[in-house]
Amino acid sequence: MPRARLSQPGSWPRERCNFGFLQTHPHPALSELAGISGYDFIFLDGEHGLFSEQDFAHALRALESSDITRFIRLRGIDTHAVGHYLDLGADGIVAPGVSTADDARALVTAMSYPPAGTRGFAASLHRSTRYGVDVQSHLKDPTGGASLFIILESALGVANAEEIIAVDGVHGVIIGPFDLSAAMGCAGDFAQPAFLQAVQRIESICNSRQKLLGTAPYPGVTIPELFARGHRLFIIGADMPLMREAMGSQLRAARSALNLHEN
Repeated sequence: MPRARLSQPGSWPRERCNFGFLQTHPHPALSELAGISGYDFIFLDGEHGLFSEQDFAHALRALESSDITRFIRLRGIDTHAVGHYLDLGADGIVAPGVSTADDARALVTAMSYPPAGTRGFAASLHRSTRYGVDVQSHLKDPTGGASLFIILESALGVANAEEIIAVDGVHGVIIGPFDLSAAMGCAGDFAQPAFLQAVQRIESICNSRQKLLGTAPYPGVTIPELFARGHRLFIIGADMPLMREAMGSQLRAARSALNLHEN
């Protein structure tokens, strides 16, 4: 079954919720398990995670047998890394800290080969062409339907949201609630008017331009509420919190069974 591509119009209908997993600690088995579990997409996290270049390659191989859409989150606005991760076979790029339309245009340009873009050409060498076996078909669609998502998480990014989201080649926007609340001067306080106004501005612009919108659900708001406001991508799990909560829950249950009290 072909993997759904976020950048293909109509491939992810607006009535559909898409649930994702954030992986920060690299291990192919963990990536593979996310694919087996049925998540719609995965973010392999190069910003806060511990991935090396080899780790990204191993994770993408482990995910090859599932239909999960595979994103790599950049460490920053690194245009060289964009082409490199497409060469590895990522289905999409997620760029944090985008604050201006120039940032967005540079990332879009990095998705394509010259003369339209700045992506380095080594099609006979990388795994997205099966190391040169599929060069001719690759040249007909060099990006392979890969999508570009930008994260809006700064006051400047919110101020420039109209121009950023309008950039052709930006397929969608992720709202980073924790960074955005900090940028609004109310870190972790998601009820503050400044934060709420910033989120509403991003949502309104994305919806008016029919661009995919998503976030990690945060305290004070539910997935149905976010869906009603236009969100279609939900990062509902991350490896470390899930493991921490599962371990804690298991220990509490075992101690409770013997009427033991935690220290």
